[in-house]
Amino acid sequence: MLVAAYLLKLHAAIAGNPRRGLCTFNDTLSCDTVLASSYAEIAGIPVALMGLLGFGLLFGLAAWRLWWGDRSPRQLPAVLALVTGVGLLFELGMTWVEVFVIQALCPYCLAAFGLIAGAFVAAVIAWRARRHAASLEVGRG
Repeated sequence: MLVAAYLLKLHAAIAGNPRRGLCTFNDTLSCDTVLASSYAEIAGIPVALMGLLGFGLLFGLAAWRLWWGDRSPRQLPAVLALVTGVGLLFELGMTWVEVFVIQALCPYCLAAFGLIAGAFVAAVIAWRARRHAASLEVGRG
């Protein structure tokens, strides 16, 4: 959530002045180039805001699962896997745009990509563990 919040702040700062140098290391590694592009918004909504809301949703779902444990809905691990999977597909698409269309990479965007990829792996592991535990319960009953 912090990475997405920072990207949203950068997006706002760069919107009026795309060469501020806030996150530009060279022509290829440049948040400024990515965040100043037309791909930084979808239907007028900053992609960073979408990321912030998505990571917030994941945080809420994961907290629900961690704090309520077995009292949380049985489907919650599957929902976490689905939401992180959608987020990962979105990040893959945005990274593809960075590489092949914009031809610049944003380090913070890549950090968000790594975080959602890790969250996806963790969610799938938790989902599979829940399915395995459920199958053991059925076998005992």
